[in-house]
Amino acid sequence: MQKHIKARDINLRLPDIAFLMDLAQLSEDQGKSLLRYLTQETNTLDSKTFLRILVENTPRYRDEMMTLAEHLKLEGRNEGRNEGRSEQAREIARNLLSMGLDHTTIERATGLSNIELDALMDLAVRIKG
Repeated sequence: MQKHIKARDINLRLPDIAFLMDLAQLSEDQGKSLLRYLTQETNTLDSKTFLRILVENTPRYRDEMMTLAEHLKLEGRNEGRNEGRSEQAREIARNLLSMGLDHTTIERATGLSNIELDALMDLAVRIKG
């Protein structure tokens, strides 16, 4: 299975994986561990299809899959919020830099590092130039 874990889209292999899981008669803990591994390590093109196929083909682990799906959804929301906050901090920093404030004040106001501020300044210069 590990040779397929990084395949471009593992969704095509999921029914086979589910069949092998049933055939191997995994313990509940082994099945849960394998499902967690699949959801965390796979490179899938369509996560909704991935989860749907797993739920359909592993009825024994349906509750676990629903828990994992909720966990993945929550992770996605948190990641989106963090990206939004980072972008907002960069936008504020760009505005403060354009107003001529010093790096130390901007670092404290935005939480960005001196390196990040330098990168923003470099980017602004390239855009203007």
